[in-house]
Amino acid sequence: MKNNPKSTASLPKRLFKNTSFVLLLIVVMASAVMIVMNFYTIRILSAARAYINGESQYSKGQKDASAHLIKYIFLQNKDDYIAFERDISVPEGDRIARVALSANNDHQLAKKGFLQGKNHLKDVDDLIWLFSNFQHLPMFEKVIGIWASADVMVSKLHQVGIQSRYKVNQGKISIAEKGALILSISDISTELTIKEQAFSDELGAICRSINLYIFMANVLITLVILTSSLSYAGIMIGKLANSQKKVVEQNEDLQVINAGLDKFVFNVTHDLRSPLMALIGLIALIDEERDPVQIKSYTLMMKESLEKQDHFIKEMLIFIKSKHSGLIKEECSLTSIIDTIIAQNYYRNGGKAVHIYKEMELNKIDSDALKLHVILNNLVSNSIKYSDSKKEEQWVKIKTYRHGTTAIIEVEDNGLGIRENDQQRIFDKFYMSGNNKHSSGMGLYLVKDAVTQMNGHVEVKSEPGLYSKFTISIPF
Repeated sequence: MKNNPKSTASLPKRLFKNTSFVLLLIVVMASAVMIVMNFYTIRILSAARAYINGESQYSKGQKDASAHLIKYIFLQNKDDYIAFERDISVPEGDRIARVALSANNDHQLAKKGFLQGKNHLKDVDDLIWLFSNFQHLPMFEKVIGIWASADVMVSKLHQVGIQSRYKVNQGKISIAEKGALILSISDISTELTIKEQAFSDELGAICRSINLYIFMANVLITLVILTSSLSYAGIMIGKLANSQKKVVEQNEDLQVINAGLDKFVFNVTHDLRSPLMALIGLIALIDEERDPVQIKSYTLMMKESLEKQDHFIKEMLIFIKSKHSGLIKEECSLTSIIDTIIAQNYYRNGGKAVHIYKEMELNKIDSDALKLHVILNNLVSNSIKYSDSKKEEQWVKIKTYRHGTTAIIEVEDNGLGIRENDQQRIFDKFYMSGNNKHSSGMGLYLVKDAVTQMNGHVEVKSEPGLYSKFTISIPF
């Protein structure tokens, strides 16, 4: 079963990006809500202002109509009655608008009524919009109720005016009737004044409530925007700091890599050049040599040099492939890997076979097959390469077992052993102990590098002339 480290590693990044996106979205949406809310708030308050202004025209028209009607009753001048009809038409225009909007939402008739009520043309649309959208709200219903009861009183005043004109035209109006009509006009005017004041007071209360609610909503939305903005800024600053830290770390890593590359190129160049120089020398000797036997020995030396060169190049390729492949976990068969390695490394030393023994308590493991092959191939080939031909039996033992949540692989031999001073350095790149002519100094470095990539541990125990034992511990 394959593990996907990239997917796991990218999860925090996705969450990070999603959090940043959500915060930015909150800021944008809250700002949009505030803009829309404030737009409609301004429109509501503008419409309320227009209604209060309309009420002043309504009140002025009613009072002027009452004054002209009283004057008409006393002086019986037609111009006074004409003035009465003109003035009473102002509150009646507002009544026409209210009825048109309440009954069938007739905007055209309502517009004519509001204009007749001396409302400003630019305010009419807001008057109609507010009435149409908020007439069923409790606060606004109360205002409309006051308005409707005032319209009833205006109708009564108009009826008094008609009645007065009829009596004046008939010439049958007595002083007592004049007094009664004037008293009726006065009572209606007083009651209308009370209702007009109540209308203005209720609209004022509505405006104050709207202002309070809008203020609270604006404070809340501002806090949301501020909090989200600060959080987003904090994330961006953190991201910038992390990026800067990452750049610094990458620069430091690049400096280390460059230094390592310089050493790597120098060592590789040296290891590649040495066999080439040896080949050039051998070719020069062959050119001058006439003895076939000696030429054959030179040819064998050339073959050995080329084989060493081929082995070195193969190790370089394995190193590069292992370094860049990452960690790919899958179910591996340790038995299959070890059998393949044994088949590739069958060897006889000093005319004696090197025996390889296996103790496979653990076979199946979720791990990186390529890195396991690199580890075991280098350890087994080293055990064979440095076996002691003087001993009666030369052997290599490979043992696998499980210890808790750790897989253990042991490779032990009875070869030449490793000196104590060299045991701490054998895993260094290009390190070759003593006068070792068989190594490129890469094998055990590859082992250590592969084990480290697998989050494991490698240790060595050895006695010169007796044995060497490598123990690999990796997560099961």
